[in-house]
Amino acid sequence: MLVVHEAFRQSYARLPGLVREVSPGDVERAAVVAEHAQLIEEFLHLHHKGEDELLWPKLLERAGDRLGDVVALLESQHEEIAELLVETAKRLALWRAQPAKDSGERLADSLERLGGLLTEHLSIEEKDVLPIVPEYVTAKEWHELGDHAINALPKSKLPIVFGMLASYADPDVVKLMLSTAPLVPRLIMPVLGPRAYARHARKVYGAAA
Repeated sequence: MLVVHEAFRQSYARLPGLVREVSPGDVERAAVVAEHAQLIEEFLHLHHKGEDELLWPKLLERAGDRLGDVVALLESQHEEIAELLVETAKRLALWRAQPAKDSGERLADSLERLGGLLTEHLSIEEKDVLPIVPEYVTAKEWHELGDHAINALPKSKLPIVFGMLASYADPDVVKLMLSTAPLVPRLIMPVLGPRAYARHARKVYGAAA
């Protein structure tokens, strides 16, 4: 979970700058940035959907007296983030079709607000929830949560997302991420994922990535 959180933090810290760097009228570059933003937004949506369906109900049922208030806060933040995702998606589509300075600035502003709220949200999760989750959620249930977003992503995007997560993870964590995967993905993804993400990162961030 900490690896996923860090990937979101880093992605949203960089997205506003990527948008602002696109020259007005550069539809080709805008498409590259927009597709990257859409991938991150889709992964974030699926990540939160998994928590809403598989984590918060369990914590409310099993530890409502201890975690009820913080879960209510996190759920309300999910709603705010979902609204910002809708706003950002609309602005992203307009900007991608016709990249201009004004539309790019509005999009970058939405991304900054989304990143700020998300950073606050993730910090609360890490401080108030994650340390005590093992008291109330089994390892099997936790793996189901972790697999939820990954399994719902388009198959063509899986190597990129896995490679992105692996770039922030220690080798032992990478093995843990793959521990519930079928044999073939478990064997090939540690090679395929980093290569796919390296190509993606060079395309999005440039040679310095």
